Amino acid sequence: MSSLLIVEDEVTIREMLFELFSDEHTCFQTDTAEEAIRILESEPIDLVLTDISMPGMSGLELLGHTRQRWPNTKVIMISGIRDREYAGGLVRMGAFDYLVKPFELADIKCSVAGATEKEQQPPQPASGNSKVGEDEFKERPVEVCSSIQLDKAFPLHELLEMGQRNRMTGYMKLSWDNTPIEKSRSMDMFKEAGDAFNEALQSQSATIYLRDGLMIDAVVGESEQSIYWSDAEEALAMLVRLATWVSEGVCASGYTVPNVTRPERLSVTSNSGKFLSIVASDEEGRDAEPAPPSASDEPRQIEETQDEFSETVFADSNTFDEPWLAYTA
Repeated sequence: MSSLLIVEDEVTIREMLFELFSDEHTCFQTDTAEEAIRILESEPIDLVLTDISMPGMSGLELLGHTRQRWPNTKVIMISGIRDREYAGGLVRMGAFDYLVKPFELADIKCSVAGATEKEQQPPQPASGNSKVGEDEFKERPVEVCSSIQLDKAFPLHELLEMGQRNRMTGYMKLSWDNTPIEKSRSMDMFKEAGDAFNEALQSQSATIYLRDGLMIDAVVGESEQSIYWSDAEEALAMLVRLATWVSEGVCASGYTVPNVTRPERLSVTSNSGKFLSIVASDEEGRDAEPAPPSASDEPRQIEETQDEFSETVFADSNTFDEPWLAYTA
């Protein structure tokens, strides 16, 4: 008999699910993700059935904790958000399935049956010492999210924030196709970046390392002579800019490991704070006003001043086209 943990703050739905599955499964129930973690720590749970929006810790954070600490426990997410990209993002983050409220009982029974099917099969005899096999598994990277499209599912700053809340130790691999390469070439902020930037961009890969949830290092590409390899701050700034101003065509995958041995080359107390400080710095640069005229400038004719002022207003309006819209989309 499989064990099922139901995490739902709406008492009617929680009790209905408990009654639905308690005859065929060993069921536990709670109304908070915090209590769900305590149950996971004390009971062998095969499947977690959780709502996303709850007071306190969200179902997304619970998914992250579960994938990192109990990788063999499956998670089915429940939400009122009807969006295929969002659902696909949750599945790539490690959810077994995604159900939309209001759901049909037949649909949720089918999903739970699929998730618990393997647990109901008799275990196969292990070859050799099983303890050695367990130790070997623990040393391997455990994938907690796969190919998250930053412009469609979850932006990079949200993934990094979730990593911090879950005290993730591991790394995030970023990759991109030709779309960001072509798009960045047409953007003013990248035109003066130089050959090192173009070489790093052409590598189409990067890694952000985390220890206890905080970013400690970042590299772009594979050339150790590149500034985006030797300077972690420059590498992170490049990745933040790609994820914020370009984003299309950029994907992220996350992995946990028992320990990250890389040196701590980034000084970070908040992943999202570090991310937003880089974005804010770019905003200041893009919105910077031209320097006021010096006293030595020639005086202008009054009739010319009025015409030039109106032209300046329309010219400056272009600087408000996209920055925060691109970030919040």
